[in-house]
Amino acid sequence: MTRLSLSLSDLCCCERLALWSIRCLISHYRLPSCPETKTTDGLFPACFRPALDAAEGAFADATYHLKAADLPLLAVNAPGMQSLTALEERFLRGIIAAQNEGQREVFVLLAEVFPDRFVQGCLAMALTLLADCLAGAGHWLPKKLLQDETTISGGGALSSINRWRSVSPSRMRVLWPQDSGPLHDANRMVH
Repeated sequence: MTRLSLSLSDLCCCERLALWSIRCLISHYRLPSCPETKTTDGLFPACFRPALDAAEGAFADATYHLKAADLPLLAVNAPGMQSLTALEERFLRGIIAAQNEGQREVFVLLAEVFPDRFVQGCLAMALTLLADCLAGAGHWLPKKLLQDETTISGGGALSSINRWRSVSPSRMRVLWPQDSGPLHDANRMVH
């Protein structure tokens, strides 16, 4: 069996927001602010604007340094793409580590791809700022992203079920529709 690459449908909503934010910050893509909801960049409140600007600047510094050193640039897809690159998966793991106070783990993840300490520092700062913004907005990423050694067979949607293996449907509370109310009582009346 071969490992299927992750796609957006395999991620929870918090991971999707993190990925979308990474892609937008690296590509300098900004949504107009919405005065009705008092949000900036589409989904974050305006109070996060300085942190998001700093994260975007850190990504830009890393990109500039990579370009100046003739090293490969950040392999990140456009905001609307369904598939994830290996670097995007690594960035998601970095955000998960940063939200769980694993700053050292963030540097270890980045050191495997970027040997330059300056680039590691810029990217670690950007991921940490983004992790803080996500947490401040109530978006905590799950502590475990699908692991690279996970092998699955079948459709891509099955890989999202793999994460919830320990959850038993028999222990879940399901609110089924009830046959009660005025129409139900009217049908039971005998004429």
